[in-house]
Amino acid sequence: MRSPVLNFLPPVLLVLLLVCGSTTTAKAQSPDAQLLAELTRLEKDSWEAMKRGDREFFRTYMTADFRGFFADGTTADRDAFLRNLDDFSLSEYSMGDVSLLRVNADAVMILYRLSYHGLHKGRPVKLSNIESSSLYVRRGGKWLEIFYQETVVPAP
Repeated sequence: MRSPVLNFLPPVLLVLLLVCGSTTTAKAQSPDAQLLAELTRLEKDSWEAMKRGDREFFRTYMTADFRGFFADGTTADRDAFLRNLDDFSLSEYSMGDVSLLRVNADAVMILYRLSYHGLHKGRPVKLSNIESSSLYVRRGGKWLEIFYQETVVPAP
């Protein structure tokens, strides 16, 4: 004859597993975590497009009213950014940990540490430890970059 404890134990374990498993799944797939993954992928796609000099990518990635502020002190709207693609050849880049700052339901900023090197108008460019931020807005159900900024971190 089975013990009453043994008859009770399997259903209790099943309930505990279901509760713990659903909590873990909910945390792993939170809306902010999903959005961070999506925007990180978009950001990496933009750096890969930069390597290729892919104007078409940036025409659909940036808003028409985009503004960018870069580590060398230059600023650019979308048209100026697209024109300057011919002057810049990106060789390599690396992104550090990416974090998300939700402004509202349709505006989200991602922040990360950035390093890159390449050529600008034939001259070597090598930047390290840049604090980078991109502001994305949701328009027509699609996340688009409206603002980008690079901030030079002073050496200690």
